[in-house]
Amino acid sequence: MALAAPLPAAAPPALRSGTAAIIAPAGPGDRYLPVLARHGWASVAVTTPAATSPGDGYLRHITHRGSLRRTAAQLQQLGVQAVIAGSAAGTELADRLADRLRLPGNAPDTADIRRDIAFTSAALLDAGITAPRSIRTPRLSDALTWAAFTQINDLVVQHPDPSHPHPAYLCRTADDLRHAWARIQTTTGQPLVLREGLAGTQYRIHTLTGPGPDGTPDHTITAIWSEIRTADQLVCRSDLLSRHGLLARALALYTMRALTALGVRYGSAHATVTYIPDRGPALLSLRTDPYDDFASDVLRRATDHDPIRDTALLLATGRRHETLQPRRTHVTKVALLPRHDGFLDEALLRTITTLPTVAATTELTATAPVHAGRIAGWLLLVADDSRAINQDHQVIRAAENLGLYGSPA
Repeated sequence: MALAAPLPAAAPPALRSGTAAIIAPAGPGDRYLPVLARHGWASVAVTTPAATSPGDGYLRHITHRGSLRRTAAQLQQLGVQAVIAGSAAGTELADRLADRLRLPGNAPDTADIRRDIAFTSAALLDAGITAPRSIRTPRLSDALTWAAFTQINDLVVQHPDPSHPHPAYLCRTADDLRHAWARIQTTTGQPLVLREGLAGTQYRIHTLTGPGPDGTPDHTITAIWSEIRTADQLVCRSDLLSRHGLLARALALYTMRALTALGVRYGSAHATVTYIPDRGPALLSLRTDPYDDFASDVLRRATDHDPIRDTALLLATGRRHETLQPRRTHVTKVALLPRHDGFLDEALLRTITTLPTVAATTELTATAPVHAGRIAGWLLLVADDSRAINQDHQVIRAAENLGLYGSPA
């Protein structure tokens, strides 16, 4: 007996037009404006008095002066149907405004937890989820006492805000800790986080969350990048991983559990996770601000992954972007890491930027100054064969050793 084919699941109705509030738009957040416009949506910019004015194209500019009630009332008058963070500075306000307007958003009562890596770890540990051991304190003496008590060989000092630009420092001795503390704590009373240093690969996991069939948050893993870091905690190479296999499954299951515990209910997020032997995956940080790579257009064509596009599609239509067939393209991001101050050598720069697998770069100018301990630029390598990428990666590192940054002073 033939069975009738099941009816396709009904997709959420798309709104032909709407208005979205972009909170503190800056950098990647400004990309929401044209992407939403393609769906027929207008955008309203919400900024603080100290922020620079956003660019053209916004329906209105609203200044948030501290009153959540007043700003929400202004957005309601404009018929705003969605609220989204336009930068790290706008994540907490976006969650609270969305809750006030009864629009989809992340849980406002855990907004401060998501923006502080120490609070994030504590919340996960309280929920029975693996996380690094850490202490959050403004006092160096407390950090030294904790380090001596735990007797952990490798420790990391960093700012509690995962979006803070200051790098983390790996410490193995009390003197290392004192030196790092002095460099990061620029103002008296600024809390810092001291956590156990976890050796091994770190993974940047991109997710998209929306309501599932039963109305509860449904998390989707959209990309997993494997990051290799230097001793100074700088990313030197990042490889796009397949989302299939045991490692990807373990990382995905852990990340989705952590997102639920941290109140992530809507929109895109990107988490940094490591894998601890005998303990499993552990979340190092979580961010819910918009993410944009230096070569987003090239990456979208190579991987079919674009957090801005995917978030705008979910926001405007209720649907998620679906890849028709899995991609087998190998994608790697390589950082240029000077070991001394210098400048970019013109001939060697031309050599590495014209390699067969190099699909895009950040702005790299011959004779431009570079500085030791700072990433001088990025190259995006794309190929059908991973061996071609590895070969070009070796050429890039060889060029660095041959004088890509000139001779040491």
